[in-house]
Amino acid sequence: MKVVSRGLDARSSVVRSVFICSVVALCCFGLVAWPASVSAEQLISLRNGMVLRGLYLEVASMNQNAFSAGNEGGIQNRPIWVVDDGLRRTYVHRRGMVAAEPRDVPDLHERIQFFQPVPDGGDQVASIGQTLGVTPFNQFGRRRMTIRGPNGAPFPVLQGITELTAKYAKVEALKTDDSIKLDMRIATSSISSDQLRDIFRRSTDPKDVDERLNVVRFFAESERYADARRELVRILDEFPESADLKPIVAQYVENEASQLLDQAALRRESGQYELAREILDRFPTSVVSRVTRVKVSDLVASMDETQQQIETVKQQLSELIGGLREPEQNALDAIVSEIQTELTPATLPRLSDFIRMGGNSTIDPETRVSLAIAGWLLGNGSGETNLKIVLSLIEVRSLVREYLVEEDPGKREEILQRLSSLEGARADYVAKMLPLMKPPRINALATDEMIQPDPVVAGMFHVGLDQASFHQFQAEDPSAIPPASYVVQLPPEYDPNRVYPCVVALHAAGAPAETQLNWWSGVPQESFLQGARDENGDGPADEEPTSMMRLGHSIRHGFIVVAPRWTRGGQPDYEYTMREHDAVLSSFRHAMRHFAIDADRVFIGGHGAGGTAAWDIAVSHPDLWSGMISISSRPDKTLQHYNANSKYVPVYIVKGDKDGVPLRDFGAIYDRYMTYDHDAMIVLYRGRGLDFFSEEADRIFEWMKTPNHRRPPPPEDLEVGSMRDGDRFFWWLEWQEMLPGLAINPILWDEAERLKAAPVRARVMANNEVLISQAPSDSFTVWLTPQMPLDFKEPIAVRYRSRRKDFNFDQSVGVMLEDVRVRADRARPFWGKVQIP
Repeated sequence: MKVVSRGLDARSSVVRSVFICSVVALCCFGLVAWPASVSAEQLISLRNGMVLRGLYLEVASMNQNAFSAGNEGGIQNRPIWVVDDGLRRTYVHRRGMVAAEPRDVPDLHERIQFFQPVPDGGDQVASIGQTLGVTPFNQFGRRRMTIRGPNGAPFPVLQGITELTAKYAKVEALKTDDSIKLDMRIATSSISSDQLRDIFRRSTDPKDVDERLNVVRFFAESERYADARRELVRILDEFPESADLKPIVAQYVENEASQLLDQAALRRESGQYELAREILDRFPTSVVSRVTRVKVSDLVASMDETQQQIETVKQQLSELIGGLREPEQNALDAIVSEIQTELTPATLPRLSDFIRMGGNSTIDPETRVSLAIAGWLLGNGSGETNLKIVLSLIEVRSLVREYLVEEDPGKREEILQRLSSLEGARADYVAKMLPLMKPPRINALATDEMIQPDPVVAGMFHVGLDQASFHQFQAEDPSAIPPASYVVQLPPEYDPNRVYPCVVALHAAGAPAETQLNWWSGVPQESFLQGARDENGDGPADEEPTSMMRLGHSIRHGFIVVAPRWTRGGQPDYEYTMREHDAVLSSFRHAMRHFAIDADRVFIGGHGAGGTAAWDIAVSHPDLWSGMISISSRPDKTLQHYNANSKYVPVYIVKGDKDGVPLRDFGAIYDRYMTYDHDAMIVLYRGRGLDFFSEEADRIFEWMKTPNHRRPPPPEDLEVGSMRDGDRFFWWLEWQEMLPGLAINPILWDEAERLKAAPVRARVMANNEVLISQAPSDSFTVWLTPQMPLDFKEPIAVRYRSRRKDFNFDQSVGVMLEDVRVRADRARPFWGKVQIP
């Protein structure tokens, strides 16, 4: 093993090693500045809230085919920044994405080099087929990767680690009878600690304290503080002369504690209060510093304060209800019982008005009770103090629930008639009420035979047809709209009163939908809460686990993952058809009706053909998504023509730079996303082919959780394009069918005479008008909401060419409820609509 330490001699003395260890440990807390002689990377802050770290350079284009034009003077500026961290290259547009000038930061990476029998010659690999499997690294840092060869047959590649840093491992092809040259990078985080320890044990001289300390530094920079601490303790035991390193052990303990504290805070933020409290209750406070103990104590006190506030609200509400007349008590009995049962840290903010005034004895009990009930139904800030209206709101919510699940149009009309006589059935009230309601079909989770909880995996449900039945259905009637069929994974401590961000994840062609749950939520593992096992995890050797659980990213971050079934049997690739769109969207809307999904934080993503489908569905229906994640996709057809739509959806594209020749094959498409009006990050992994890129999940979840990646309000100016009959709904503008000659059948794409998106332009005017200036149809539905923005107290005019229709809002909720029933979007209901002609 050879160590290349930037700015420092690898053969440093023990004293120098002590200094380096101290700096690595203390830098985690910002206490030590690195010497100016150490080479630097840059921190680049993006407008979307992300921060990139690496070496950056400016390029004129992502399109490899455009370089010749640049050499001839055709491209003068360099608007694209490429940030290279050794593992991957991330492309962003300078004006559109970069928030501030880059800032130099120390490059902390230890570079550990290993000898491997790398071939001197051999063919340079330009493209890698699909990865079929890899073995774990052995003690020599070698593994076997099997890829799909040029003829489709499996092709084995023997690889070895030649360089290792805290961020990445450089893995090169080794000498064989058919040697090739391949430099591949994988994230160090994807290599288990057990494998790393075996590699270091084999390559490190156990009697050389400097080499042993290199391993400690590596683990510390990798933020594997437990491994660093254990190795350092062994060094202290075996080398008594290194006793002055003992303070570093305590520092690593602090770092471990900080990670545990961060995990507790993350679980609390994700709505997993019991798990967060369990982490804090078991926190090793006896071995950490006073500062860390105070942080733990503060977090526990904050959680205790919230729980005490919940109990106080319950008690105050019960006392106030007892002071009302018996008829009011009886009318409020059910809703008060609901609040007492379902009041949690997630729902407590609804009662902020009551929390401020509930204990004020100068306000009469009826007013204070009204504030509490109205807050529960309408949310914080409702300010409703009229008990008569509050009682009406309770009945309104009940009827709204009935309407949203009623299949019979006649019965729905009867419900609307009943609502029309209620004082609380105002559109503004109902619009506030809808997002706070439980999913309208939540009861179906226990009664619908098509929704089955997984018998083994906690929080997992199977909905609709299984994979084989889904394929059979489509084979029998290819023209039919596919039924909602998907698998879903809920996070721990799922609460239907709390809305959760969601990923609609599309599987690769030929893969089952369940593979997406494995990627986003983790492969099911035996639960550490097995009741039949003792506290050490021991149990009968032949005992089968009764419960499995996922421990992956969506679980920790509190996301719901919905994985629709969307392909035909034997389908090799995405086909750009409405059948596929319908399969995804019907499953998504079904999930919205049954699970507590935050409609303003829904992302669509996928792998391989699923990544291409996610990309196309995102730009074809941009009003639905907070962002799109496309991994190992191959954009084609409509994706070459929907650039006008793409600016409305943040995109995160991940690909291997040896998955074909991506900058030659897709560079022109990528370039369209490298403009000032796109929120786009394009990531190319070095030396990787068609892969799943599990190591990118950390950064993807960080990207999804940035405040900027929430669904924005409906745009006032619409400028989009459409090429298919199904792409006919954009926010508030919809049409039934396109004019002749404009729609293109994706299956007959190569036979189309004209490949061009039909432009759609419409605008909300300042004078309470909506103007449609260009569209691929002569008949429209214009959906109206105050978010557009429009003044619903005044007449609203909709104009298209010489046609004009006026809309006067009458406070009825029929359009709103029908819209929510059909689209399942309770966060953004439309209040009215206008038909033209």
